[in-house]
Amino acid sequence: MNYTPDIFLGKEKLALGESNLCQSLGYPLRLSYTSLIVCLEGTSVVSVNFKNYLLKPNDILVLAEDYITVVQRVSGDFKAFYCLVDRSLAAEVAFDLPNPLFLFLYQSPLCRPQGPEVALLHGWIAQIKHIKNTCTTHQHIMLRNSLQLFFLKIAETVSLTQINAEHQYSRKEILCWKFWELITRHSTEQRNVAFYADQLNITPYYLSQISKDFLNDSPKGLIDRQVILEIKALLRTSEMSIQQIADRLCFEDTSYMARYFKRQTGITLTAYRK
Repeated sequence: MNYTPDIFLGKEKLALGESNLCQSLGYPLRLSYTSLIVCLEGTSVVSVNFKNYLLKPNDILVLAEDYITVVQRVSGDFKAFYCLVDRSLAAEVAFDLPNPLFLFLYQSPLCRPQGPEVALLHGWIAQIKHIKNTCTTHQHIMLRNSLQLFFLKIAETVSLTQINAEHQYSRKEILCWKFWELITRHSTEQRNVAFYADQLNITPYYLSQISKDFLNDSPKGLIDRQVILEIKALLRTSEMSIQQIADRLCFEDTSYMARYFKRQTGITLTAYRK
């Protein structure tokens, strides 16, 4: 029987709740683009990409949608908080996060707050619940900022440089993360997949393979997503005109950028700025 837990079937940009995950035992979870699971009480054993993790109170699992995640067993008193983030919101959150953090979470999806970090974690859970349940006018911005704070705290806590040095990455993994670094540096000027493949000394076809394997998206999809985030950031935080933004991001003219933005987001540049 192909069973999908109810909590992972929502269509919201962000879904919050609590569950004992009992109905999910033995079945792969259908995850959101980014899923956070925080153990509140009891214990659980969860397999992530065929490696077992023991969840104890205050432990956090950070999961991507393509992770093979199976709940192996739970204690009778187990309870977890979950936060499910869709692709569009997760992309906005990731925009300002340090690249080494993604490498760390890919290698180590289980995070264990220590000492005063535990109180901060529960304060963060209370905060994001409050934003989701009571805030309306600025809810989207507040949720994005709250999630960025969560991940930046992880980045502050762990030694990313040391962890990355200890992990032996395959050639495909190294190429994949170099591609992501190239996107963050060059996407405002270069939107052609061939440019990035050339920088990595590989073919566009091979780049497409490793991108889908490790980043769960096509090279063009990742480039376009980064460009859209750049446009949104300039529309939201600057007084630059549409023409100035088009010039800064190397679009031929404003009409082309407008069509590009509308095709990717479904809304106009003016509507987004408003």
